[in-house]
Amino acid sequence: MKRILVPCNFSAYAEMAIQFAMELAKVNNAEILLLTVLQNLDPGIPVGPEEITATTETQKQKFDHFIKSHSHAPVAISHLIQYGQMTPVVLDVIEKNHIDLVVMGTHGSRGWNDFFMGSNIEKIVRTSPVPVFAVKKKTTISSVHNIVFPTNLKLDQKDVVEKIKAIQKLFHARLHLLRIHTDGEKKESEILAKIEAYASHYQLNNYTTSVRNNDDVRQGILQFSREMNSDMILMTTHGNRSPKDMYKQSITAEIVNHANLLVWTCCTEKRAHPVDDLV
Repeated sequence: MKRILVPCNFSAYAEMAIQFAMELAKVNNAEILLLTVLQNLDPGIPVGPEEITATTETQKQKFDHFIKSHSHAPVAISHLIQYGQMTPVVLDVIEKNHIDLVVMGTHGSRGWNDFFMGSNIEKIVRTSPVPVFAVKKKTTISSVHNIVFPTNLKLDQKDVVEKIKAIQKLFHARLHLLRIHTDGEKKESEILAKIEAYASHYQLNNYTTSVRNNDDVRQGILQFSREMNSDMILMTTHGNRSPKDMYKQSITAEIVNHANLLVWTCCTEKRAHPVDDLV
């Protein structure tokens, strides 16, 4: 991990994301790129060059103020201003700037508009080719002790699991492997045996195994996370960028929106018609 991207409007939530990214960058000897995306909220009304210039200068001033207030930051921080729609711009910056990780501050779902249109972070976690941290509150590496990982039990995702093992090592945390059971015909003991086989296959350490019966996978994950007093949830996604798939249900995106704790997401593969592995 050498380059961390933080989409940033210098709000309180963005500030929390920056602080967390700075800690990650320090540990990994990485640099941070703050990205401000100036969006035209009404594409039917063109924005003049004067307005663009004024808005750009305002964001530059905010960055200068930020740098002055963090003059002793132990990591390199730069600022990029782009004009366009958030998700396409972020994806383009990830590719062109060789980004390894995205850190975003968010307060989650804000009601019907976000449900219908999809929040920026929901779109980004669905499509990002690199892992994404969704930061909901002030978080430090030392504050994370229990990590919940709802597993799909697949044995062909070594790259993703290696990232998860690195996350566990970084936080010195206990990993709670979870399977939400929606099929009443399977015995819990059989599922637990499969989870143990999964852990053995990937040589996991310092973990627990659990099965929960719930027809609603999202609610099952959130309820288990509360029971375990967890500090983070790890989720996988398929990274599909097709616009028509943005309106399909995504358990990962819903967890990002509704879990009131740190969430890490990672793309496993790309498919034309993605279906969440946990369903």
